Amino acid sequence: METGSNKYLKVLSNPIRQKILKLVSEQGSISFTHIKEELSLTDGSLFYHLKSLTELLEKDSQNFYKLSDQGKIVIDKLIHKVAVPEIVEDKKGWFIDKLTFPDLFYFFFGDPLRSLIELNALLLITAWLFGVSNSYFSSVESILSGGAIVNGIVSFVHWYLYLFIIFISLKIMKLEYKFKELWIGVFVGIIPYFVYLIPTGILHYTNTPTDNWIGIILSIVFIICKIYSTLFVIQGINMSTKSNKYQSVILGLILILIDYIYLMITL
Repeated sequence: METGSNKYLKVLSNPIRQKILKLVSEQGSISFTHIKEELSLTDGSLFYHLKSLTELLEKDSQNFYKLSDQGKIVIDKLIHKVAVPEIVEDKKGWFIDKLTFPDLFYFFFGDPLRSLIELNALLLITAWLFGVSNSYFSSVESILSGGAIVNGIVSFVHWYLYLFIIFISLKIMKLEYKFKELWIGVFVGIIPYFVYLIPTGILHYTNTPTDNWIGIILSIVFIICKIYSTLFVIQGINMSTKSNKYQSVILGLILILIDYIYLMITL
């Protein structure tokens, strides 16, 4: 039985999932809406957590959630008898949670199809904004005609290259993952760039010169956005795969190294 309990340590390392199980245990059976209101969660966040608890919960004839047989065992072993130090350690150890807004990931994980459409739309907008207003791929422009088109294509392909590298790395490391969730987790890293791209796009379309201090500020903002984007990708890998924190960080650092090598070659 101890082996069965240990199986769910990572699932229950999240305090929200512990609260969901406790609530269901106390109520006997409870609706999705009641759980959401009781714990002040968004639809996306609750969908994501319930998906992680599929072996511990089941639905009754009214479509309410109740504990499965395995859930009753886990509640007794891991929740009511809270003698599981691993849960506390996992909760305290992941500082990136404080920097990357986990609820944002829960929202996107809640509806994978919708999220993939939305995130790819954001990628297209990002690629277009980089294409028309960004000079980071200027050496590529000088080799090939088309300037903005080339920049946009490079920016778009860049993210699918990220996804491919992470996919191959997970295969090599023999780590479990779900491809749609991995795709979403990586592409959420697009979002921080809008802090840089929106003002850059406005400056471009208003023909405002970006020399001197404006250019310096934009460069600083770009670096900050790049760091945040990498943190988002690391968090996305950690939440969508069976990797631990350190493996997720290593994968994120590999992406930074690849970016650095690319920039050294092309700029």
